[in-house]
Amino acid sequence: MALVRFAWSPVLVDLRREVCPSARWQKQGRHWIMSETDARAFIRAAQARLDFQRSHAQISVDGTIWVVGFVRGAPCQLPSAV
Repeated sequence: MALVRFAWSPVLVDLRREVCPSARWQKQGRHWIMSETDARAFIRAAQARLDFQRSHAQISVDGTIWVVGFVRGAPCQLPSAV
């Protein structure tokens, strides 16, 4: 199961409802729990929707931060801070 986080955005909230309706909100950890397949589908859908709207966001999947949307080279992972 993947742990997914993103800053509140009405676009991403609606998209999460459409793409991953079975995802569960973990209140204590403040993240969504979804299958690996749903997490990949969410990243692809977020990329398409935000690119079309000329917007961008960061989505964390199991600690890996993805930049999606209207950004050169997106979707892409941010380099680790290590």
